[in-house]
Amino acid sequence: ISYESILRFFVVVFVLFFFYHIRDVVFTILIAVLLALTMEPAVDRMQKKGIPRVFGTGFIFASTIVAILLLIYIVTPTLAKELTLMANTLPHYFDKIDFSHLMDNEQGMSLGSGAAQNIMDKLSAALSGVAGYLVTGTMGFLGGIFSAILIAVISFYLVLEDDGIEKFIRATLPKGFHEQGVRIIKKTETKLGQWFVGQLTLGLIVGAFSFIGLSLIGVPYALVLAIIAGTLELIPYIGPMLSAIPAILIAFTVSPAIAAMTFVLYFLIQEFENYLIVPKVMEKSVGLHPVIIIMAAAIGEQLSGIVGM
Repeated sequence: ISYESILRFFVVVFVLFFFYHIRDVVFTILIAVLLALTMEPAVDRMQKKGIPRVFGTGFIFASTIVAILLLIYIVTPTLAKELTLMANTLPHYFDKIDFSHLMDNEQGMSLGSGAAQNIMDKLSAALSGVAGYLVTGTMGFLGGIFSAILIAVISFYLVLEDDGIEKFIRATLPKGFHEQGVRIIKKTETKLGQWFVGQLTLGLIVGAFSFIGLSLIGVPYALVLAIIAGTLELIPYIGPMLSAIPAILIAFTVSPAIAAMTFVLYFLIQEFENYLIVPKVMEKSVGLHPVIIIMAAAIGEQLSGIVGM
C-alpha cells in the first residue's frame, strides 16, 4: 500500500466527516436547487416573451410568497376558532357517554364514575402531552424560518442569472463531470417541472372531491378545508393524512357521527387517489406507466416507509 493510497483514504474520510457535519447546509442547498429548477422554466418563458429576467424572477417569487401568506391568513384564524370551539364542546360529548354498560374484563364489574374519571384523567394527560409537542414543534418551526429564508435567497439568485443553475453545477463539480452534471440537471428540470404540474393537478382534483364530500356531509368551512386538502396534496403521501386532521376535528364540533363520516370520506379519497388518480395523472405529466409508479411506491415503502415512498 503506497503512501499516496493511505493519504487518499484519509482525505476521503475527512471529506465524508466534513459533509456529515454540514449536512444541514448541504440539504438546504439541495432544496434551493430543486426549487430553482421548478421555477426556472416559467422565468425562461417570460424572458422569451420580452420580460426582463429580473422582473420575471421577482414576479414568480413574489407571487409564490403572497399565495402562501394569503393561504395562512385565510386558514389560520378559522382553524384556531374551530379548535377552540372543539375544546369547549368535547367535555359535553363525554358527559353524554354512558359508561355503565362497559365491563371490566378482569373483575367483571361495571365501570363506575371512578373509572370514567380515570379515563378522563388519562385523556387530559394525553392532551397535555400533545400540547407540549405542539410547543416544541412551534419552536422548531420558528428555528426553521432562517433556513427557509436562506433557501429562498439561494434559489432566487440561481434563477435570476441566465443559466445560473448550470454555472453553479460547473462551479461545484470536478471538471471531468461538468457535461454529465449539466445533462442530469437538464433532465431533472424537465421532469421536475412536469411532476410539479402533475402535483398541482392532483391538488385541484383532491380539493374538489373534498369540497363536494364535506359539503354533502355537512362539515362547516368545507371550502377552507378543501383548500387545505388541495394544498397539502403537494406533500406526497403524508399530505392527505395531515389534511384529514383539521377536518375531523372540526367535524367533531358538529357530532361524533359527522366526524366518523369525515374520516371515511378522507380515507376513500386517499385510496382513490393512491391507486387511480396519482398513477394516471403522473403517467400523463411525467410519462411513466401507472404500474411502474405503483411498483416504485411499493418498493420505496418496503425499503424506507413513508420517506421511501
